[in-house]
Amino acid sequence: MSRRISTILEKKGPLLSGSLANELVNQFSISREAARKEISRASAPIRKLKNVTFDNNQKYLHLDSHFTSETFFESLIQYLRLSSKAYYYFIKAVLNNYGYIRINEIATYTCSPVQPLKGHKPADSIIKDLLYIKLLLDNGDGLFQLNPSVDIPQSYTRFKALNIAKKTIMTDFYDWSRKINLVAYNSGKMIEKMPEFHKFQWSFTAPSYINGLQKGGKPGFVVADVILGKKLLEEDIEYFLAKVNVISHSSKHSPFIPVLIVEGIEEKAFTRLKSAGVVLGFIDKLFGNQYLETLRAFVSIVENASAVITKNPDKYFEFIEALSKLEGKASNLKGDVFELAVGYYYSQLAPYIEINKLITERESGRNKEIDVYVKYPTEVRFVECKGYNYPLDEEYVAKWLSDNIPTIRKWALSQDEFAHKEFIFELWSTGGFEKSALDKLQKAACITKKYTIRFFDAQEIAVKAKESRNDNLNRILKNYFTSNSL
Repeated sequence: MSRRISTILEKKGPLLSGSLANELVNQFSISREAARKEISRASAPIRKLKNVTFDNNQKYLHLDSHFTSETFFESLIQYLRLSSKAYYYFIKAVLNNYGYIRINEIATYTCSPVQPLKGHKPADSIIKDLLYIKLLLDNGDGLFQLNPSVDIPQSYTRFKALNIAKKTIMTDFYDWSRKINLVAYNSGKMIEKMPEFHKFQWSFTAPSYINGLQKGGKPGFVVADVILGKKLLEEDIEYFLAKVNVISHSSKHSPFIPVLIVEGIEEKAFTRLKSAGVVLGFIDKLFGNQYLETLRAFVSIVENASAVITKNPDKYFEFIEALSKLEGKASNLKGDVFELAVGYYYSQLAPYIEINKLITERESGRNKEIDVYVKYPTEVRFVECKGYNYPLDEEYVAKWLSDNIPTIRKWALSQDEFAHKEFIFELWSTGGFEKSALDKLQKAACITKKYTIRFFDAQEIAVKAKESRNDNLNRILKNYFTSNSL
């Protein structure tokens, strides 16, 4: 142990070894070599973060008392931003998504390869390091979350809304690009399939046979990413430029057109992308102002779902009506706000509802989303909503019964306010259920005694809509969620 180092870290917080060496030199008038040796010999309670690499082989030093604290993570993120770009891009990806990101999408927003590439640390290794130090958390439901100790605005509902909007945009970009023969008609790969080009992951890839991209009879490629929810700064585009730069300097790659799809961008970032030969796809220019405004309305409604339904439900009904007039895949967004229709139904019946509630089961640390959370004086309802135009299969129902319900129930049992209340788990599916799924639900409902299981298909939902005697709700459920109109 070095008392001098310990004193500095107690006062300054965690430091990179280069900064710590400067402190030792300035405070104690020793040589830089002596400072380096003192740092290399430091022992408990002084720790060196071994899993994360920094420029010039520096190490991140901290005290035992710092580990996983707010100070530990905030200092680490700043040093990653300055001296470990490969790691920082992963954190920036989560920051740009309000604290959450899909596990299968995070590599898209970095310059780390998903296949072996000489001179580059692979994405899965960096993810493993960030999980080990608990800067990233795996919530057990297909999501990474930034450690809650990091003092940044985190919003699951905004993340969810932006994620749905992003997939909608990429679907429409694919349709647009193949209609003008920019890409091969049925060969594109979307976000959920983790599309890859030249060992990097993208939001979208597709082969292209247009003149100038073909090489030796082989197609070139169109590759694209999409970033929503903000006006992009230089820092937001650096990962994209880094991917493009690595590929452009490779001797073995197919010709490609890189596209970045955005809402808005500041001038310096725009200039850098233009200089790098990147195609900028502004959403309003590609699909029109109405399209962009509808997407923004969707994000706002999903982000503030509980408040919209309880305080301003007309906003939801107006949004659904607007979608019916919008051409293209974006009109299918109504299926992604089906839970608001169900939430509105219950808001007329129950004293308290909450939409898109994210809970953490204490024992396992696992997170689960409750689409519609309903509280009555003597019971609590946990409602799963699926606004699909196809029936739920047995696999989905099995997961709901064996995973979702037990996790939510464990959380509910740990809440004092639910003592002596009945638990009811409901599954609303506009597309109904496959026979094997229905059989499984019926069997589970019959044999389960500790809580109640209920499930409703399109016909049963229509009956509930009619019984509600609310003209707006009845029209929305009947026209958009119960008649193969999704």
